[in-house]
Amino acid sequence: MPTAAMNGTTLYYQTAGQGPPCLAMHGGLGLDHHELSPWLDPLGDVFQLIYYDHRGNGASGRPPRDTLTHAQLADDAAALASHLGHEKVAVLGFSYGGFIALEFALRHPERLSHLILMGTAPALLPGAEVLANARRLGASAAQLEALESEDEADTDQAFGKLIEVEWPLYFHAYRPGYARLLDDVVYSVRGQPPATETAAYDVTARLGEITAPTLILAGRSDFVCPPSQAEVMHRGIPGSELHVFEKSGHMPYVEEPEATFAAVHDWLARNR
Repeated sequence: MPTAAMNGTTLYYQTAGQGPPCLAMHGGLGLDHHELSPWLDPLGDVFQLIYYDHRGNGASGRPPRDTLTHAQLADDAAALASHLGHEKVAVLGFSYGGFIALEFALRHPERLSHLILMGTAPALLPGAEVLANARRLGASAAQLEALESEDEADTDQAFGKLIEVEWPLYFHAYRPGYARLLDDVVYSVRGQPPATETAAYDVTARLGEITAPTLILAGRSDFVCPPSQAEVMHRGIPGSELHVFEKSGHMPYVEEPEATFAAVHDWLARNR
């Protein structure tokens, strides 16, 4: 199992594909790289995908929870790139991983070649708005209760059960096969940043500082990072490109993979 020791912990990683390096940042937090791997492997013809688990998550180390700051998580990514011998990398940030990707872009602009933001936002959506969006999608009482209870889970098992109850909400049209994304996930309550860190997250005012070519991908039915947030990033990041997928929720790479990968390929061909 490949791991890299850095910044007081270890990071698990694996690679797929050939080409320029691309750090694939999973969401959650409290989940791991299996959200993305092997689902993003079709991009392996244009990138060497570096799937990894953030500190406190998946197969990575379990340092003190107060070290799970966005700044530290971004610095971990930079250190992992250096460990692998890469001076510059592309970064693909999905969901909460997009928060870290934006932090990386702001803290390490000289290390960033390309930025892909998928199903993410420049600021945390208020809980009441998330619940309202879920209700509009027809969330059940059990699903709404799971969304409200995530922060109260005190064991990895309890947290995982809540995620599994919520899971269908993350899709435009849920299919039983989508549960496979969670099959190998290692749930981690300790992998979630402190509430104070999450609550303070808002990089909206700094989006204009990002100069790397940026692609923003969003699903029309995403209830937790809706297209309105993708539009904020698009307006704020100079020269960015936005694609909204009409038949997707939080994960267009699962529901509309061909359209998603075509958008990435086309954008990358124009921004090498």
